[in-house]
Formats: sequence, C-alpha cells, structure tokens
Amino acid sequence: MTNIHPAANIHPNAILDEEVSVGAGAVIGGGVRLARGVQVGPNAVIEARVEIGENCRISPGAVIGAEAQVTRLDSAGGEIRVGPGTIIREFVTIHRPMKEDGLTSIGAGCYLMVYCHIAHDCTVGDRVIMANSVNLGGHVKVGNDVSIANFIGVHQFCRIGEGAMVNGPSALRKDVPPFLMVDDSPPRVRGMNVVGLRRRGVSAEIRGNLKRAYRIVYGGSSTLAESIEQIEREIPLGRELESMLEFLRSSERGIVAGKV
Repeated sequence: MTNIHPAANIHPNAILDEEVSVGAGAVIGGGVRLARGVQVGPNAVIEARVEIGENCRISPGAVIGAEAQVTRLDSAGGEIRVGPGTIIREFVTIHRPMKEDGLTSIGAGCYLMVYCHIAHDCTVGDRVIMANSVNLGGHVKVGNDVSIANFIGVHQFCRIGEGAMVNGPSALRKDVPPFLMVDDSPPRVRGMNVVGLRRRGVSAEIRGNLKRAYRIVYGGSSTLAESIEQIEREIPLGRELESMLEFLRSSERGIVAGKV
C-alpha cells in the first residue's frame, strides 16, 4: 500500500510505483522514479533524473541527485541509478554526473552508512558496504563485494577492485587491486581478503593461485608488466585471476604498495 505523508512534496512528473512510502518533509522532484516498495524517510531529498530500485530504503536527510560539485559546470547533468535492495542511511549524498549522457550508479544490495558521499560519475558495484563518512571523489569505481571502513577518502579516478577490503581512517590515492586487504595511513596492502573470498565460495585452490600471483606482483623486483607476464606463464587462469590481471593492466594511477 502506497503511503505518502501529507507534508511530503511530490512533483507531478515523479513516478511512484506501488507500495512506496514517503515521509514528512521529503521532496521528490520531477524525473524521479521510485520502484515498488521504496521507502523514503522524512526530509530526504531526491531530485533530477534519479531511478531508485525496488525495496530500497532512503533514510532521513539523505540527498540524492544534487548537481556535481564542479566549479565550471556547463550541463544540467545526467542520470543516477540505485540498484534494488540498497540501503542509504542518514545524510548520505549522491551527486549526478557532469554530462547529460553520464551516469552515477550504485549497485544492488549496497549499504551506505551515515554521511557517506558519492560524487559525480562514480560507479559502485553490487553488495558494497561503506561505513560512516566514506567519501568518493568524482569518477571513482568500486567493484562488487567491496567493504570500506569509516573515515576513508578516495581520490578522484581511483579504483577499488572487487572483493577488496579497505580499513582506515585513511586517504586512497592509488588503485586497490581485487581481493586484497588494505590498512593503515598511508594505506598499505596487508594481505589477501581471505574471509571475503571464503564467503564468496572461492575454493582453496583458487585462493592459493591468487596468493601466488600477488606474491609475484608484490614480492619481487620485476616491473608490473613483467609480473603479469610471469603470472600468465606460471599460474592457471580462472575468472578471479583474469579479473585481477585485467585490473592491473588497466590501472592508470598505479596500485597501493605493500606485501602479500
């Protein structure tokens, strides 16, 4: 059953599916689409071209769809999509992309805790957990099943690979390869995210292959390109290892240093 508080402000061009609830003082702008079962808390603001997936929960004070924080913005900006089942807690902000054909996206089943900020043109995968006050700069990409602890800033254009865990407080200025655990300030690789790999059902054999591969990357004096060639020669490639190698090949900011 749809439940709209009489003190909510709903634009006539907004599209609300069945069983949506909107709290007192919330603002739903034109161009917004709320899928079935979405809950919007009091005083939350959702504006512009924003699509919220089924059964998402938006907590009080969250703002989704404000313009990008760019000093010379020359466009109204593009679209924001939030996948089904994602929970967005109090005072989270998610900004729309800089260009009209751009996209800021949050995957399915994510949990963004209080005061997180997702800047323009970010891509966040599925089942990502961000603790309090994680701040992503523009164009950051976060893979599936990533966990980021509280009070971590991520420089624009950085990437965090799938299955990684980042502990803080800290500031990331380089890429975090998939399946690794990063800790300390300045951030350092401290090993594999073994618990995360086990939870995803990755076998001991594949975990072992990943560890061998990362020891080649982090343990020797070879260049990154030479390490990739050695891994391809010596270790059987499966989905996880292919994902790792593709990430390393395409890194433009370099990868976080450390030891595996």
